[in-house]
This record gives sequence, C-alpha cells and structure tokens, in this order.
Amino acid sequence: WLLFSFDIIICLLIRGNATLESGQQVKKYVFDNRIKYRKCSDISKNSQYLQMKKNLMLLLVSLLFLSPVAAQDGNSENYSNLLIADVHRHVQSWMTPDKLLAEMDELKIGWAGAVSAPYGPWDIQPYIQLLGKRYIATTGQMTITDIHRFKGVKAIEDAQTHDYKALVDEANQLFQASAIKGLGELILNNENTNPNPAARRKARIDSPGIVQLLDIAKRWSGFVQIHAEDDPNSLRELSNIATQYSSVPIILSHCLFTAKTALIDELLAKHSNLYCEMSARNESMYSNYFAKKKAEKFGWIVFDDEQVKPEWKALIEKHPARFMVGTDNYNASVDARKVVRQIRQGLLKNLTPETAKLVAHENAVRVMRLE
Repeated sequence: WLLFSFDIIICLLIRGNATLESGQQVKKYVFDNRIKYRKCSDISKNSQYLQMKKNLMLLLVSLLFLSPVAAQDGNSENYSNLLIADVHRHVQSWMTPDKLLAEMDELKIGWAGAVSAPYGPWDIQPYIQLLGKRYIATTGQMTITDIHRFKGVKAIEDAQTHDYKALVDEANQLFQASAIKGLGELILNNENTNPNPAARRKARIDSPGIVQLLDIAKRWSGFVQIHAEDDPNSLRELSNIATQYSSVPIILSHCLFTAKTALIDELLAKHSNLYCEMSARNESMYSNYFAKKKAEKFGWIVFDDEQVKPEWKALIEKHPARFMVGTDNYNASVDARKVVRQIRQGLLKNLTPETAKLVAHENAVRVMRLE
C-alpha cells in the first residue's frame, strides 16, 4: 500500500496537482486520486519520476530503520551504571557498616561520606575499617553541634572555646595519619532550613573559631564542607574565607539552599575554590506534604524523577567542574534508593555525558583526592 501510495503521490506532484501538508492529507489524497493514477502511466518512466521515487524510498528506509538507531545512539550513556560519589552521606546508628556497604554496592556508589555522624554512632572506625578508601572521612561536625547545643553561637565564633583545642589536636593527628580528607559538615547558618528550632543557628563564617579550622585544612590540603544560607552576611563571609584561603576547596552544602542561580554563577565565577553539592535539592527528600510545599515555595527542589530545572541545568553546564551530588540521610525516613534514582534520572540524565560524569564522581575524586 505504501509503495502504491508513493507512486500516486509522485506522479501527481510531478503533474503539479498536489500540495500536501499533513499525513491525513496524504492519505485522503491517495484515495481520492486512485482513478487519476491511471493517467500517470505515461510518465512512470520519466527520469524525474524515477529520481523522486528513489529519494522517497530512501527517506522511508531511513525513517523505518535508521531513526531508531540514531535515537538509541543519542541515549547510549547508561546512567544507571554511572559511578557516584556521595559527598553528603552521614554515618548513622540505624545503618550498620555492613548495611552501608551493601547499599553502596547496590546503588553503584563508589565513595560516600564527606560529612560527619551528627547523631551517632560516635565511633566511625568500624565504617572506616570496612569501607576503607571508599569512606570519605571528616571531622568537626559533632564538635560544632555540641558547642552550639551547650554554649551557643558566640562560642562557635570564639577560637578560645575549650572544645576547639581537642578538635584542633584531633584534626591535625587524623590528617597526619591520612585518616580524614577534610572538615565538615560545619553547620554555621541553618536559620531557615532546619525544621528543629533548637538546632537553628547563624554564626559568623569568617570568625576566629572557624578560621582556625580553615588553617588546618590549608596545612594538610584538605577540604571544608560548610552548611550556610544565601543571606547577605553569610555570602560576604563566605567570600572572605574563599579569598583568604584560595587553596582550600570549600564545598557548599546543598548549594546554599538557594533558588538564585545568578548568585551561584557569580560566586563560582569569582572564587575558583567554591563548589556546590546538590543533596536535599531533589523532590523525594520532601515526602511530607507541608515540607514539600515549603521546599517548592523557596525553590529548594531542583530536580525530580525526570527533569532538572532549565536554569539549573544551564548553570551546571556552565560550571561543570564545580558541582557534586549527595544523598543527605539526615534521618531514617530518607530513602537513599529514591534519592539516587532521582540523581541519575532527573539530574545526570539531563546533562551532557561529559558533565554528568564530572558531577557524578569525577569532581569529587579530583577535589577530595579520592582513591
């Protein structure tokens, strides 16, 4: 039927009797002009007829056979097998070392950590022993949390706070033994992003208490991961430490929970040592109705199961070497499988293959010196 239809269409087009604009018009035209086709026999051997028929046949073959191949080639990158570095994975009491290792293997997570254990277990040695170089060990988060809980924000800012002496000694010893890669997550401003009022705080990011930790990171070529927000004070203070410690990689937890891509663009352009990690910026993190409404209101959600916001995709493609991913299992309700699925299908799959690899793990491997 297709070949017969082509003959009719070619013949009548040559005779100047047809202008077709849609598939429905083609079908109707074919059936309406079956009788006229008989009158076209006189040009069936015409060279113009033969060339047009050849071209249309080639087009048909390409549509039937070549297009699926081309589509397959366009989606040849297998994002389900792309190795991931989870740079916001807390060690938690409900996830034993064995379970964490099994989950990492299942989800194809090559490395995990880069933040400390905020609620316990306090001893992370069993995780380090089992995971080895796949665990991105850090220190500092628990100390900052305890200082805030028992002594307040001013004590976080004061380098003479007694708790810091033990942390400074510990950090230097751990770096010297190659037992940690960095410091963090240093939660310094979570005034609007923590659901628990008792845990909320806003400390000076460039205060003496924090600067002494950056001194340690600089000495040992480590990174610092900082949880902050996008208010003017915090942005100015972040810019200050990024300038003063230009050799220290500073990872911005949750990419500051900001919706302002122009702001992040400006920060990354100005400071080559700032990086964004995108944990808690996916839809599945907000399963509670009210939490999701708040996340949508403030623009925290950047990607879901299928897509990433266009302005964020453009930003990441503009700075492909400056973004990383994480799961942020801050409580037991976080489903790591859903988070990783959205990282793969909503974020990475919508980036160019080169950028996807950088964001998935290559940036973390380079910046955090992972092995």
